[in-house]
Amino acid sequence: MLEMLSTIPKPMQGIAPQQIIEGQASQGAVNTPFTEPIVMMGPPSEAAKVIGILIMVYGGIAILGGIVNAFAGPLLGAWVGSLDPAAAEYMTPNWVYYAQGFLGLVSGVAYLYSGWLTQNFERRGIHFTWIILGITMIFGIIIAAVIPYPDVEGMDSGTMKIISAGSAALGGICGAGVCGLLAAIPLFISNNGMK
Repeated sequence: MLEMLSTIPKPMQGIAPQQIIEGQASQGAVNTPFTEPIVMMGPPSEAAKVIGILIMVYGGIAILGGIVNAFAGPLLGAWVGSLDPAAAEYMTPNWVYYAQGFLGLVSGVAYLYSGWLTQNFERRGIHFTWIILGITMIFGIIIAAVIPYPDVEGMDSGTMKIISAGSAALGGICGAGVCGLLAAIPLFISNNGMK
């Protein structure tokens, strides 16, 4: 038994025993035994890059949608009008397709720029995205309100115009709100690296 006790390692002379600190860490900076707060630094979050790329993808889709709307809308209307001439009075006028196409092109280019700013960690890219969302929502409501509607059985054109403008407003507010919150994700992160 004495032999076993002699094989147990002895503590080194001159080294203080290690202190164990128990308890819960408080919020914020935690004091260490050396009275210096622990500051953890790391690379900035990549959320701004991801959101910026998604904004640019949305801008590319808006550009493609604007081009298709401006060219395919009038062609489709002419084709349907050639099939049934009585349907011509119910067709959407060509200027609506051109206005929506132009709005899609301009907003798409603006989304590309704001996405590029956002993925380069610039706050103004998110602010530009919010501005573009608001402007496109307003123009969408205006376009829906000025489209001429024919009188149909059971409903006059004024009622259809109100329903159309109201649904455009509700859809625009919900869409702009959700997209605006998604675009703001980098601002919610503490180490976002935004300038």
